[in-house]
Amino acid sequence: MIETIVIGLICVCLAYLGRYRRLSWGFGAAMTILFVFLAIRYEWGNDYRQYIDKFIVYNSIDEFNYSDPNERWEVGWIFLYRIFKPFGFFSLVIVLTAFEISVYYWFIKKYIPKEWYWFAVFIYVFNPNFMLTQSSMMRQTLAMCIVLLSIPYIYKKKVIIAALFILFASLFHSSAKILLPIVFLGFVNWRMGKKGVIIGVVLFFAILLFKNIVTSIIENTLSVTGLGKYTYYLEEGKEESKLESGIGFVYQIIIMSMILYYEKRQDRKDGLIFKITALSFLFVPLGFIAQLIARIGMYLQVSMIATYPLMIRTINNRIVRAGTLFIIMFFTIYDFFSFFNSEIWRDSFIEYHTIFESFIWR
Repeated sequence: MIETIVIGLICVCLAYLGRYRRLSWGFGAAMTILFVFLAIRYEWGNDYRQYIDKFIVYNSIDEFNYSDPNERWEVGWIFLYRIFKPFGFFSLVIVLTAFEISVYYWFIKKYIPKEWYWFAVFIYVFNPNFMLTQSSMMRQTLAMCIVLLSIPYIYKKKVIIAALFILFASLFHSSAKILLPIVFLGFVNWRMGKKGVIIGVVLFFAILLFKNIVTSIIENTLSVTGLGKYTYYLEEGKEESKLESGIGFVYQIIIMSMILYYEKRQDRKDGLIFKITALSFLFVPLGFIAQLIARIGMYLQVSMIATYPLMIRTINNRIVRAGTLFIIMFFTIYDFFSFFNSEIWRDSFIEYHTIFESFIWR
């Protein structure tokens, strides 16, 4: 945990310095440090050991049946394993990390003013749903980054290209298929504002009230779309974050409402990012009862990295702006420490290890 905090603070500071012309390299340096930190990680994350074991298993098979309906892991991921067989699992992690950090670098540079790079890096490092959790769920993280690349095409209303990105992402984590309807968001020109807040809050509580029915619908959808293999997640425990009860629950509703309200002050390109982020909050009530649904929401939640800085930037009242920034940072840090104290994540993340601690190149 200490290593994560130190690296995170260094990167936030470097990204902050990137606002100055003479120190414009600061943001690039911050992302490079994060790349190295994640690329050389070893036994860091709940699923890391499973990914190594599967790498050995799949590469020990001379001929693999990629069309096996009983195979839970996606064909694209298994194909990656086979490609990297001569180079080792560590090489695969390094290449994937380079790709994923590059996508985040592109996304932040494209959508966020340089004055707010530091806040985007802060969210990525200290919000557990980003760097920490994503370093464990490697397949879905790759899929999430590919889906993120589809956003410019959604904005340009290039539905087919956007859909192809999402379908390609599903080769690495099939759950991405559920996101196909978002390719039509580019045609939604309605500005949110106060009406959007009312509709969003009503939908939030409606989903919370009828969550069992909605979960049943999602389970049936998984079966129809050929994603029945993921229903095992529906039996797993609730999301561990303490932000999903009490004051944290109120916090989620307030932030969602602010995103919907301030969406009307954005141009059409940034407004799309706000709409995607607002949709992610509708998965919060369902995340109480099914980990799978919370995981689906993570695809949409990635856009939050841009939405938060853009939203705060457009708040005219200085007191409200500073207060909102403080509250978001406070709850992010709170959730960060809750993550490391969680029985689910603590043992796998509390101590950072590198590949240099391994006796062999795996």
